[in-house]
Amino acid sequence: MKFLILGGSGYLGSKVIDKLTEDGHTIVTTRRDNSDISRVHSHDVIWIPAKTEAVKTAMSCQTFDWVLNMVCNYGKNHTQYNDCIEANLQFPLEILDLAREFKIPNYLTIGTGLPSRFNMYTMTKEMFSEFGKFYAQKHGINFLSVQLEMFYGADEPKDRFLPAIIQKCRNNEDVKVTIGTQHRDIIAIQDVIDAILFIINIAPKGYNEIPLGVGEAPSMREIVEFIHHTTNSKSKVYFGAIPMRENEPDCVADVSKLKKMGFSCKWSWKTGLQKMIQEIDEVNKKEITKE
Repeated sequence: MKFLILGGSGYLGSKVIDKLTEDGHTIVTTRRDNSDISRVHSHDVIWIPAKTEAVKTAMSCQTFDWVLNMVCNYGKNHTQYNDCIEANLQFPLEILDLAREFKIPNYLTIGTGLPSRFNMYTMTKEMFSEFGKFYAQKHGINFLSVQLEMFYGADEPKDRFLPAIIQKCRNNEDVKVTIGTQHRDIIAIQDVIDAILFIINIAPKGYNEIPLGVGEAPSMREIVEFIHHTTNSKSKVYFGAIPMRENEPDCVADVSKLKKMGFSCKWSWKTGLQKMIQEIDEVNKKEITKE
């Protein structure tokens, strides 16, 4: 099959690309001018600018079976609202309309399991899914909104929450976190990739919202304590040292739809974290050996 992927240089997008090219599919993917594409290991990828006109040219040159939207702006680090709107809503919507024009039958977007009115990131993701529902009903596009919970992997950016906690525990550094009463469904990147490919192969018709998580939501305190215990850390953990965000939600995926479709996650949150810690330790040992 032929895939047009929006946001292929990101952590999730790069994983999807590597797996699809490994399986022999054709990939055209967008990138911004300053994007780091080193995460993508496959050389059988065509990169184009993350601009609507560039995508339109690509669609004019060949027929695609799928558009996969992996673009994401979380609105962190004082990001302006218009940046969030452009990345999460405007650009993918322009490409959705091009998919209608060029009769591309399938469009999959990565959304979020967080409440739709929690922040600008969640709101724009929800709004785009609503447009997807409209296009499915009015134009016959098969639109899949994957409502993804918090995902993790050993090679994800080190400044993200879980790898940062693991590293601090391994270094026996003080760990300052919130009180940790919020509950989160956390899912291993391996399961995320397997689920996305499973959904693509089934190719459900019409508009579908598909929650993606493990279906279990430990508290963040439980998660931090588990990491602390598994790493045999001597770190002091200061729960409540960082204030909770206002209206911090609890999140757990309803996995019944995916189970009915025939998919179940391989990794529980504990076995997934154990694997992540082991893989990070192996990488650290290799780096020490090189030195």
